[in-house]
Amino acid sequence: MDLVNLRLMGHESSSDLLADQLGTLEDLRREGKLDLVGISEAGADTVRRACELVDIAEVQNSYSVVNRSGEDVLELCMGREIAFVPYFPLGSAFSGGPRQLAQDPVIAGVAERHGITVTQVALAWLLSRYERMLVIPGTSSVAHLEENLAAVDVELDESDTAELENATQLGDPLAAAHT
Repeated sequence: MDLVNLRLMGHESSSDLLADQLGTLEDLRREGKLDLVGISEAGADTVRRACELVDIAEVQNSYSVVNRSGEDVLELCMGREIAFVPYFPLGSAFSGGPRQLAQDPVIAGVAERHGITVTQVALAWLLSRYERMLVIPGTSSVAHLEENLAAVDVELDESDTAELENATQLGDPLAAAHT
């Protein structure tokens, strides 16, 4: 396998459990059964502990223009040159997804100025944050796929990114779904 993600699902593992789980993945890597180890749903402290135990290739956490609750994890990944994979990059069904993006006047304004969709703004914003940002948006049709791919060519300027700092923040959609 190319990559195996240890998914922590909204709770931080104890140091012993994390060491045991990552140790097992490291054993599989040494045996040639997998190439890269990643973690998902990890806070900054867990990412730091994981990096002390094994080589972490990527971190996958919820993150978007409307959910920056994991900013500290992204900053840590950037500092250590670890790839970051945001899930719910366009928001989630729990928070209204792309419909919620369209209702945000800041995101809609940037989209209108550039003549692009709000989803393209959201994806372009993510891609502009970090060169090792790996965005995997959901796609339901060829037209949707083409729209998402076109976000790669969107260039947000400094005024756009400054304006997007004021987009409505919804927090962690999984935390809201579990309360």
